[in-house]
Amino acid sequence: MARSGAKKRKDVERQVAALPVRLSPGGGLEVLLVTSRETRRWVIPKGNPIKGLKRFEAAAVEAEEEAGVHGKIMPDPYRRFDYWKRRRDRFQFCRVDVFLLLVREEEDDWKERGQRHRAWTSPRQAFDLVLEPGLQSIFAELARDGHVAELLASDEAARRRPEAQARLSAETGNA
Repeated sequence: MARSGAKKRKDVERQVAALPVRLSPGGGLEVLLVTSRETRRWVIPKGNPIKGLKRFEAAAVEAEEEAGVHGKIMPDPYRRFDYWKRRRDRFQFCRVDVFLLLVREEEDDWKERGQRHRAWTSPRQAFDLVLEPGLQSIFAELARDGHVAELLASDEAARRRPEAQARLSAETGNA
């Protein structure tokens, strides 16, 4: 019987991550990186699934707690990556589902502000800053993926539409 490359391992720790994205003032795609608490490496907000929440909702909670950002989280994983997590006495194999977060709001103060730094950067710069090869491959692909920038532009236009309609109604007296 042929063995599948997607074999399910019992010793795999499943995690969720948010990939916060936005358009720069010049229209280029930017991603938000945060530092890890212990090693201070550049990563994306990530953690374990949260009981009672869907995986994408848990990823949004991680983004809020670790980076202080809110927005529209996509319900389907954008990509997935694997890495080895260092524990005190061993290494743990982890598989991370990455969900796009179209950032709409950035807090000045957030839960883990004193423990992390955050930085907006291009996907190409993010590729150079992160150490996990799986995460690097996501940034390399993101740099070539015009769909994400289109998604952001569409989301921005949809959010501004009600504001523009309200402004027009006020100006014309058709409130």
